[in-house]
Amino acid sequence: MAELLNTLSLRGSTRLLVMQPTAFCNINCDYCYLPHRNDREVMSIETVRRAAEFVFGAGLNAPDFTIVWHAGEPLVVSPSWYRRAITAFQQAAPADVSIPHAIQTNGMLIDDEWCDLFVETGMRVGVSLDGTARLHDARRKTRSGKGTHASVMRGIDFLRRRGVPFHIICVVGRATLDAADELMDFFEAEDIRNVGFNIEEIEGSVQTSTLEEEGSAGAFKRFFARTLDRARAANPPVLIREREDLLACLQSPAFGYFRYNSQNAPFGIVTVSTKGELFTFSPELAGLVDDTFGDFSIGNLADATLDSMLVSPTFRAMWRRIDAGVSKCKESCAYFNLCMGGAPVNKLFENKTFESTETMFCKLAHQAVADVVLAEIERDIASVPYSSGSRVPEAMG
Repeated sequence: MAELLNTLSLRGSTRLLVMQPTAFCNINCDYCYLPHRNDREVMSIETVRRAAEFVFGAGLNAPDFTIVWHAGEPLVVSPSWYRRAITAFQQAAPADVSIPHAIQTNGMLIDDEWCDLFVETGMRVGVSLDGTARLHDARRKTRSGKGTHASVMRGIDFLRRRGVPFHIICVVGRATLDAADELMDFFEAEDIRNVGFNIEEIEGSVQTSTLEEEGSAGAFKRFFARTLDRARAANPPVLIREREDLLACLQSPAFGYFRYNSQNAPFGIVTVSTKGELFTFSPELAGLVDDTFGDFSIGNLADATLDSMLVSPTFRAMWRRIDAGVSKCKESCAYFNLCMGGAPVNKLFENKTFESTETMFCKLAHQAVADVVLAEIERDIASVPYSSGSRVPEAMG
């Protein structure tokens, strides 16, 4: 509970620092929940410096600490700005700490200048791509309503030519569920070997999802099972994030002992807005508004300290309710050890309260995924010939 938290207990808690250099986005996706994507303000380097000093000064950085540049479209800010921002972070970090950076982009603005930055910094690049032009262009459009697929593929071509590794984030809606082979044919043809699937969520102003339609849960399982079959059969195989993450969870020596995940643990994720506002828990909360919690901000880098945030009425009210919801999940859900209480943002916008359990998001992104991957593991084990004295393989897949 909030009363038990203090600056000492939170040291090493933050695995992910989400920096929002701008809320502006150059496109207009149908499923986008971000309310300020017309705002062209750019984060100041002074705000970047303060963010770095806040995290490292409080010792929040975990051993696997990563900075991810996200929000609207981060590539509308110049490469030279990122060079100054990365320098500011490194200067504030302890001498023995090397900071990995990642960026999530719609890919349309990638060119040689951006590739120079990615190569120089080793920045991990994620590109949003919803598959074939038919699937992608139906949802991911320019502000004038045109499809963006061709422009994204041009950006990916720059990454390939320069040897910049990248992964794909593919949003899955109802139309995708009937197109597993179309999707995997495309990824294999384009030699895309690292894919993660985000389901079409209910958040903020997006109050419905096509995945709410009757029969979506079963269709999602069939889609995911077929996707995994195709991914494993590909040469070389396509890595599917959800499968890899679940297997890593199952193989962890700490499996079954975790109480929280990064989204529902205080300061497991810290998000900094363009204006220096500070957020914790689900990063999607930054920029949204709620009648009970306002804008979810728990302070501003201009004057906030970790101590002041811990006594913030907004933080304390969120934490009490989030923790209560996690406890309810632990008591009632057979999948708890795989998701550790789910994502607060999904609970709030689907169930209207943090103090809740199952959501559409967790039924698909956690439960359905687990059912399919565990069934795959069982098939693998059953296919291994067994004789007296033989050993069952320690890890499958």
